[in-house]
Amino acid sequence: MIDLHYWPTPNGKKVTILLEELGMPYNIVPCNIGKGDQFEPEFLKISPNNRMPALVDHAPADGGPTISVFESGAIMMYLAEKAGRFYPQDIRRRYEVNQWVMWQMANQGPKLGECGHFLRLGDKQATSRMQSAASPTRPTGSTVSSTIGSTTAVISLATNIPSPT
Repeated sequence: MIDLHYWPTPNGKKVTILLEELGMPYNIVPCNIGKGDQFEPEFLKISPNNRMPALVDHAPADGGPTISVFESGAIMMYLAEKAGRFYPQDIRRRYEVNQWVMWQMANQGPKLGECGHFLRLGDKQATSRMQSAASPTRPTGSTVSSTIGSTTAVISLATNIPSPT
């Protein structure tokens, strides 16, 4: 069984979406970041950077001891590999998927998250900060736009669904 230490944030939701797509049974362990649960000693044993989500797999594929994984991208790669779905075994295809997962984790997720945060603040100072935060999102969008033709190929690589191109 998998225990997912979770709070309903975009990073937490990414993992639950994948778990549902994989049809893997899991148990939600609430990690209320508003109350500081992520700083509790027991949580820090599985996520030393005090961030959720974090996963504890009590039945790893190799039959060995429990495995803990933190960071949503690493968790998603672990789950996809364990399930044998959405993660290619061929090294070239695997690293093509890896680079897009890392790109999302380092660029699209944080940059657009910052914009959303400042937009919700809704004051003049926030508008200035939002414009500053939005500046790096332009290349993020153009990265996707310039590779949109190969994006279906990346999805195809990860899912083993034939690309329409």
